[in-house]
Amino acid sequence: MRKTIGGQVKMQPNIRVFTKNDCPYCVQAKQLLENKGYSYAEFVIGEDMTKEEFVEAFPKVKTVPFIIIGNNQVGGYKQLLEFFGEPI
Repeated sequence: MRKTIGGQVKMQPNIRVFTKNDCPYCVQAKQLLENKGYSYAEFVIGEDMTKEEFVEAFPKVKTVPFIIIGNNQVGGYKQLLEFFGEPI
């Protein structure tokens, strides 16, 4: 997807957000991405994939949300704030 930002055309990075239900940080991360104008693919653990599949794919990740932007494993909500240069 292409976006026009300040008169320049920029490509939308591939963003994947791994979440679970009843997760306030997951909601905040998705809201931040939406407020920044980014679309994302959401994968809900327990619905789109099992917990076991998530652990197998990302063995070092212990919490959600888990956000990947392009090939960059950003991490959770606080790391997403840092990624965008927002105050924590």
